[in-house]
Amino acid sequence: MKKRKIGYTYGSVSGHFAFRKQKSIAFESTLERDLLTILEFNDSVSDVIEQPVTIEYVNANGRNTKYTPDFLVYFDEPNVGGFILKRKPMLIEVKPREIIQMKFNELRPKFKIATKYASKNDMIFKIYDESKIRGPYFQNISMLKRYKNLEYSQDEEQRILSYINMVGNVTIDEAIEYLYITKIQKGLALGQIWHLLANKILLCPFAEPLNHSTTIWLNDNYDTEYLND
Repeated sequence: MKKRKIGYTYGSVSGHFAFRKQKSIAFESTLERDLLTILEFNDSVSDVIEQPVTIEYVNANGRNTKYTPDFLVYFDEPNVGGFILKRKPMLIEVKPREIIQMKFNELRPKFKIATKYASKNDMIFKIYDESKIRGPYFQNISMLKRYKNLEYSQDEEQRILSYINMVGNVTIDEAIEYLYITKIQKGLALGQIWHLLANKILLCPFAEPLNHSTTIWLNDNYDTEYLND
């Protein structure tokens, strides 16, 4: 197990990511940072380890060489119908698509050896570029993050949640139009719904573009007894 020595990276941004306020994970690019943002928001992810292993192998020229993937991701094992669904850990390499295309012949042997290593150790090896990282899911949680720690009226929160608890699935627009009259009220309510989504008190299809027509519902893990107080 090795820890990164993070310094200046030409043409990129490096630093440390406070993962769920439980650990600090080093990153060497904004693309790695954005992947960590996605992994942090995903409740099925239980842990992320940076540069988890260095794989030693002999290249095509007969030289000893090394390859270190960027992250190892562990997942919780959900219990569905009494059966534990085991999800294999994921070994991840993060690279911009341009770099992959430009240096593919150089990178291909490393990716092949990582694939073999992962298979042998009951893992999966994946390559993540910006097309897999910076999609609607990332755009949504990046926007919602701005609302996560804002303070809103507890009375209005209970009003919104009680209504959604009563009707079940509903679009954001339908909830706001039913509950509020003035433009100012509706604007505040929208911000409060973003806040509830950011904190996962409300849920939605996070991987789809988020807008006023998005369907939202109450998180089953939320204490509905609070709504009856």
